[in-house]
Amino acid sequence: MSNLAQRLITAFIAIPIVFFMLWFCDYSRIGLMCFLAGVAAWEWARMASKMYKGPDMRFLSFASAFALTLAWALSEGGYFGLPAVPCVVGMTFLVVFAVYIAVAYAKVEIDHLFPWLVMQLGAPLYIGLWGGVNALMMGSGQGFEHCYPFILVMTSMWLCDTVAYFFGKFAAGKGPFGRHAFAPSISPKKTWEGSIAGSIATVAWVAYWVKCSAALGSFHVQFTWVSAIGIGLLLTVAGQAGDLLMSALKRWSGTKDSGNLFVGHGGVLDRCDSFYLAAPALFFLLDFMQKIA
Repeated sequence: MSNLAQRLITAFIAIPIVFFMLWFCDYSRIGLMCFLAGVAAWEWARMASKMYKGPDMRFLSFASAFALTLAWALSEGGYFGLPAVPCVVGMTFLVVFAVYIAVAYAKVEIDHLFPWLVMQLGAPLYIGLWGGVNALMMGSGQGFEHCYPFILVMTSMWLCDTVAYFFGKFAAGKGPFGRHAFAPSISPKKTWEGSIAGSIATVAWVAYWVKCSAALGSFHVQFTWVSAIGIGLLLTVAGQAGDLLMSALKRWSGTKDSGNLFVGHGGVLDRCDSFYLAAPALFFLLDFMQKIA
């Protein structure tokens, strides 16, 4: 079976499951976010272990990213019928940080201690502490209206990746379109043509979605078409930057796919890499716009 066929089959199975969990309730939404964060951190720890000697940190990375993502949800309040828990993110981070330092001092040779600690700690920091902001874009209750901002990020990143993949694979280098490597030292198959095509599709989708959703009050912010297009540009730039960051990590560690959770697509970091920058970028921008409105 071709890789494209595997990609399509996996997408047809995974997408309905993801949307059901986003629709069902806050338990399923936050559970999905925590699980994906944990698996992504597991994959990160496995790749980092290839480069520096030290103990197996996959289980601790999973638990740390899971806990930090959950902490973001608990800090917001309203989830699981609980009030906001003050300082829970900071306290969870301090515990994770202390555990990692203790493991490094006890188990890692001094020659590898600092780079090992930086790369291993990067998993809970980037995936859990930064990417955990995904959880703040969701609310409690049944229905998609409780997580419109995250659905916007998710669909726009999928659209950008899909358009860039198919345009770069089948159109770039043919007819009037050239084929210029986007980041040859990081991801040789990515092209400027695919990136631009994905960006145009993403900006159009985000601008339309934001204007329609804003009209329904989903974002609690009034957008002009100019600001809506700006949101689209922010998401496509942040998403592709996150994609390249994970591609650099894989190339640095000599890894083709971060995992195999999604057959034909790779692991969580292969499919969700763009979320970990795009979602926080949108969240903080919306928060800023609400406060100055």
